[in-house]
Amino acid sequence: MEDYLGFVEFFVVLLFAGAWAILEWQGRRLDRAKAERAKSEKPVA
Repeated sequence: MEDYLGFVEFFVVLLFAGAWAILEWQGRRLDRAKAERAKSEKPVA
């Protein structure tokens, strides 16, 4: 079992990095949509 601990740790770090990347991607997508809504709701003077 001790031989595989390095692989397990590597995959845990990989999963953490992947989850972080997905959250960043979703956050940017939602921020972009929010900015588009705010821009379209502004009255043009």
